[in-house]
Amino acid sequence: MSTVARDKTEAAIWERVIHPSGKMSAVAARQIMQLEFSDEERARMHDLAVKNQSGELTPEESSELDNYSRVGAMLSVLQSRARQVLKPRRNN
Repeated sequence: MSTVARDKTEAAIWERVIHPSGKMSAVAARQIMQLEFSDEERARMHDLAVKNQSGELTPEESSELDNYSRVGAMLSVLQSRARQVLKPRRNN
């Protein structure tokens, strides 16, 4: 087992799952940039957010909204890192 310090955030763990050999490839980055919620999922998130603002969420809906929030945050982090991989590099 390696004793090298590793980033323990969810984003870092997902990155190691997605590209275990190290740096994210351009192919993987382009695929990650294609990931998005469907219109149906967006509508569900909106409905849950409206109910949350009015204090009408059931415990199950609250858990569902939390799950959407976590997945959305993770997707944002992965896409941000994917954009860094795809960003043209300037020659110094």
